Amino acid sequence: MFPMLKEILVQSVKKPVTNLFPAARLPKTITGFLGQVGEGKAELIPPVETPAAMRGKLLYDRNLCNGCGLCMKVCPAHAIEQVVYPVPPAKEGEDKPRARKRVRIYVGNCIFCGQCIDICPKGAITQSPEFLLATEDRFAESQIIE
Repeated sequence: MFPMLKEILVQSVKKPVTNLFPAARLPKTITGFLGQVGEGKAELIPPVETPAAMRGKLLYDRNLCNGCGLCMKVCPAHAIEQVVYPVPPAKEGEDKPRARKRVRIYVGNCIFCGQCIDICPKGAITQSPEFLLATEDRFAESQIIE
């Protein structure tokens, strides 16, 4: 009758499955903690191995991208925007070149759902196992993929 109530009761008594990375307790200072690790007084706890189907940071191959914009249309977090790059003017007798369309991905907005990967006809967007993406500035260069 109340399947959710059963799940709430089970979860309320379960111990959280949390990897205490990089230390069992939050150190007062990271530099002090790393000094203790160097002296052998403390131990670094490594991150867990990423599962095979881990949805990590997106990878974008702009050479494969045809600029169709389908990824931008299906992104529920609006983390992808289309960028139009200027092209040099056509020389006499040549067809007018088309503008080069590519995408810009904001990792800080991404919810790692994988819809952009599934819809890309050229396979230009993939996911890596990288998951340590924390930063103080969500618009830092490391958080924007072009």
